[in-house]
Amino acid sequence: MSPEWRLKYAFPVLSKIPTTIPWHLAASIGRDPYPVRRLTEHFLVKRFEQVFPEATHLAHRQWARAHLAMLAREMMDAAALHRLGQARGPAIDVTGWEHVDALIRRKQGFILVLNHFDRILTSAVALALRGLSLNTLTMPILDNPGLSLAQRDFLLRKVSSFTQIARGEWRTSTEAMRPVYTSLMAGQAWGILADAWSAEFTRMRSHPFLGGYLQLPTGIERLAEATKVPLLHAITYSERADRLRVVVEPVPGGPRQAIDTVVRRLEQDVRARPWAWWHWGQWDQMWHPAPEEESCDAH
Repeated sequence: MSPEWRLKYAFPVLSKIPTTIPWHLAASIGRDPYPVRRLTEHFLVKRFEQVFPEATHLAHRQWARAHLAMLAREMMDAAALHRLGQARGPAIDVTGWEHVDALIRRKQGFILVLNHFDRILTSAVALALRGLSLNTLTMPILDNPGLSLAQRDFLLRKVSSFTQIARGEWRTSTEAMRPVYTSLMAGQAWGILADAWSAEFTRMRSHPFLGGYLQLPTGIERLAEATKVPLLHAITYSERADRLRVVVEPVPGGPRQAIDTVVRRLEQDVRARPWAWWHWGQWDQMWHPAPEEESCDAH
């Protein structure tokens, strides 16, 4: 059987079961083949030992397994986006909708800042179900050489489903940005990941993070500065496989200070839930130990 049978068959078939059972089964099926998951678990245990040496080996292993379960459930989410927040689908509790609603009523464009933390799409879907029309800026899919054909097809179906729910436009970071600027100034909202990372990024800035410094792109703050739009920060917390909590927070201050606040909150969340952050595989590229320059802009 094809090693990508999960993408082609398992998750699409599970998405048709009219209960929340698929989200409980997802962790057993896994995002990747079992041998890959074993290697990933071993890698994560070593990474957690490096970053959180004060925690026990048992905690490191539990976090590694929780991380793998989270990735599998996010795949289940992607295969059944239309069921999130609906009857017989995972429940989503939202705190802070009033901050979104106030901007919508004022017809004020804004950036919804997200991170690769927990089940990423949940917050955007939850807000869209409450009335937010959300455009999305992501890394490229079709032009991404690291993706197989099955992965591209799965992600494109995911994007198509999400844009129908969010009633917005999807653009990638390789496309012209002028329409994004125009849209924001016209009162529309865009969801963008603050901790998106690629070795090809050139405009980066360092943020204090877990005892060292995390290098992140400056795109959001430059976009907000140019368009004079506010930022909101949305965070998802998995309470169970079929119950999630979304928190939306205003981020005061100028764009640079706002992103600093977002990263501080991300650090707080990663300390509390190490398993929920996606980027442990890129840790050596994104993070460097102190002492080094606290802030640098590479151009």
